[in-house]
Amino acid sequence: MRYNTVFFALLLISMTVYAQEKSSLELSFNVGLFNNSINEPLLSQSYGFLDNTEKANIIDALNSKNYIQFELDNKISYQNKKRWGLSFGNHAGLFAKYNKSMVELSLLGNSPFKDVSLQLAPLEVTAFHYSKLEANYQWHPSFSSSLAIISGHQLAELDVGNAIFSTGVSGNSVGYELDLEAHYTDTTDLINNAFRHNGIGAALGFSLIDSTDDGYYTISIKDLGFIRWNESTNNAYINSSWTFEGINVDDFIEFNDSLLTNDFDSIQAVFRSVNSESYTWRLPTTVEFTTFQKTSIELADAVMLSVVHKSRIYTFPRFSFDVFKSLGRHDFRLGFHVGGFERAGFQFGYGFKAKNTTYTLFTKQANSIIPSQNYGIHFAFGIKRVFSNK
Repeated sequence: MRYNTVFFALLLISMTVYAQEKSSLELSFNVGLFNNSINEPLLSQSYGFLDNTEKANIIDALNSKNYIQFELDNKISYQNKKRWGLSFGNHAGLFAKYNKSMVELSLLGNSPFKDVSLQLAPLEVTAFHYSKLEANYQWHPSFSSSLAIISGHQLAELDVGNAIFSTGVSGNSVGYELDLEAHYTDTTDLINNAFRHNGIGAALGFSLIDSTDDGYYTISIKDLGFIRWNESTNNAYINSSWTFEGINVDDFIEFNDSLLTNDFDSIQAVFRSVNSESYTWRLPTTVEFTTFQKTSIELADAVMLSVVHKSRIYTFPRFSFDVFKSLGRHDFRLGFHVGGFERAGFQFGYGFKAKNTTYTLFTKQANSIIPSQNYGIHFAFGIKRVFSNK
């Protein structure tokens, strides 16, 4: 009992010693769609009917591995002056990796490919939607942690480890080898049931900040947790191969669809091997390092370097370098980024500081003003209100 009393006394002292002078309320909104291969002019020409030239332009623009990312985040946060805080957010995302050969096969069909084997993997898709209620506490001016309860709404996860499409000489046979794992929740009537409760989870977060000469650095870990999707979650594990060598027809009078039944039934049986049971999904944990340094350069008040990595999503971390300049109540930010799921490019931010309120605008896709260099769209907006002590 005595040790518990000492512990709570120390906790109370730490809450008093490290209390902030002000509380704050913050609203933030973030939406973006990115890809690393197809720019705006090519995308605008890719609607409706595609002739051979347009198909060739799309194929030529693709890399051997291609990426698509969608993100949507809405969040409201309250931070108390005694170093505790609460936030509620709704988060949706889609991350997809696909092979150039898959697009070639989709656009051109199997006719151009004779006596070849096309490797269509890797194909990875992760799409999710969940809401999160999070509590945080700053134990020390240099360290804070958070604990979140999560309501999972939708999940679609596909991992194709092997997918080979093969054709015989002169195209007289076609076949495939397929090895995939998929997990997905019920998506019927998705528009009216977008916030259906399909799973529950939890997550931890940690943040370390320390000062340097005329600057600081931070290390943070976010969304270290999971969602346990319910028993209605569909789970598919497929490892199969199939070859179709055509049909010999000796008598057209006796020809009927029963000749194809065995082949089609074997394919359908493979893709019907789906079971419904709960599934534990690990959140894409974000690890971030940031260093901020003031400068004596006339054109830049400060510079910042950031490195962000999302586990199970990024194959290469996202690096960004930003330059900051303040003019009265106006703050400007210009930077360049590379890595992650985005094509390398510029980013831009603007902030306005009123008496007790700060407004911020930010885009990861400052290249949007140049159509030939525009590979996505992104917009982020924030309002932070500080409540001063009387």
